[in-house]
Amino acid sequence: MKTVKILMLTAVLTLGWGCSSSDDDDTSSSSAATFAESERPSWSVNLSGNDTAPGWQDIDRTQYESWMYVTVRLQDELAAHVSSDDRMVVFIGDEQRTMPAAPNIYDDGSAYFVLTIGGNSTDREINIRLCYWCSQLHQLFTIEEKTTFTPELPYGNTSDYVPPLLKGSRKYPVQNSLTVSLPAQLPFTLTDSDLVAAFIGDECRGVGAVGKPFTVFRTSVGETLQLRYYSSGKAGIYSIQETVALAENESKNITIAF
Repeated sequence: MKTVKILMLTAVLTLGWGCSSSDDDDTSSSSAATFAESERPSWSVNLSGNDTAPGWQDIDRTQYESWMYVTVRLQDELAAHVSSDDRMVVFIGDEQRTMPAAPNIYDDGSAYFVLTIGGNSTDREINIRLCYWCSQLHQLFTIEEKTTFTPELPYGNTSDYVPPLLKGSRKYPVQNSLTVSLPAQLPFTLTDSDLVAAFIGDECRGVGAVGKPFTVFRTSVGETLQLRYYSSGKAGIYSIQETVALAENESKNITIAF
């Protein structure tokens, strides 16, 4: 009889410990996101740098036999900071081949640079370096590509030519395209005022809208991102617990959970 009582007590204790363990698991497990009431945030990436203004000078136009004409439209993120003090030039190899061009700024916020690139008969397949100095950001953006020198070519006139100058940022040399999607079941009503942003710590590294690709900026491949979502309907910000890791040059489409 004593043995039976001990076995029954052991079974009760085992059941009790089992329930306790299950309750502990439920309590300690983190939700997919945390929520905090907030006004609409003014999230933006700090693109400002500390580069020294380049000392570009006029070129000697008599040194060139022919000209190629290129119209550059600034990316919207850069056009938001454009000023009349900005300049753009083109180098072929180490030789400056354009006058420093000032921007044409329009009421709709767009900005264009018209470049006249000098060339000679020996210029065929060329390495071209496009350089943009943004005075307000104190940053020099530089990108390079191979192209063909084509005399009298009016490139960028019939359709906008928008080179990826942001990829030439020395502050954020690693950039990725990120598209954020939402699950079918939501704890709020989706509106056009909603925002999604990528953060590293408390520093914003990219802002966009649901279902549309946006650029995230990193100082190194090792940096992982945390996403935040502002819901206008709920008047607050969801901080997504799962972090986002990206390989170099990787474009990613992710669905976040709330």
